[in-house]
Amino acid sequence: MFMRISRSLRLGLGLLAGSGGCMVHTYQPLSGLHRPVVVDPGAANLEGLHLQVFCVPEALLNTQDASALCRKLGTLFENQGALVTTTVGGEEEEPEAEAPPIDLRIEVRARQVHAASHPLTWAATVFSFTLVPAVTEFTFEQDLVVRDASGFLLATDVLRGRVVHYYGFGSWASNTLLDLTVREKPDEIVGDSAERQLSEDLYRQLSQSVFNAKLQAQVLRAAAEAGR
Repeated sequence: MFMRISRSLRLGLGLLAGSGGCMVHTYQPLSGLHRPVVVDPGAANLEGLHLQVFCVPEALLNTQDASALCRKLGTLFENQGALVTTTVGGEEEEPEAEAPPIDLRIEVRARQVHAASHPLTWAATVFSFTLVPAVTEFTFEQDLVVRDASGFLLATDVLRGRVVHYYGFGSWASNTLLDLTVREKPDEIVGDSAERQLSEDLYRQLSQSVFNAKLQAQVLRAAAEAGR
């Protein structure tokens, strides 16, 4: 999903080629993406688990995007100690020899829920020779479903965010100056800051959700064994 968003973050460079391609994009975390996270995506939160990650190629994800997303999520969960196999469009990776059975199945989907281009801002950009920025935006949702090996539902989540693009020399110049003189590194706007912030939020929330699903599966398994 964030590969497609990353491409969208670069949208408009051609449109502004005559003005030097000046563009600023901002990412705004909405529902879910701003929740506090207690797990460290770099820690061994999923040690010993065998995960199957299924990235559905539809809406914001074509097959290439879904494959790239699955690779990134595979690396994310492997760094937390899990053994990961991925499935894109029904094609599952060959499991390692003598791989343990699947513990959790993770399904990821992404879609655009809103897009807007503001015509008056484009007119203002033209008449001001790009000193006044033109504005476009879109809102996306990331769906997550986690099940155990039997298909029992353990966790669901919907993560929503917005990306806003500002095209024009005035916006680029003023924000570049603020980045250099006022803003701290995490708060910078010009460059790949929006893409980096989106990726960090997405990775942290997915890690938390999968960790919660792992705990839920352990509780259910312990309850079932106690009831025997």
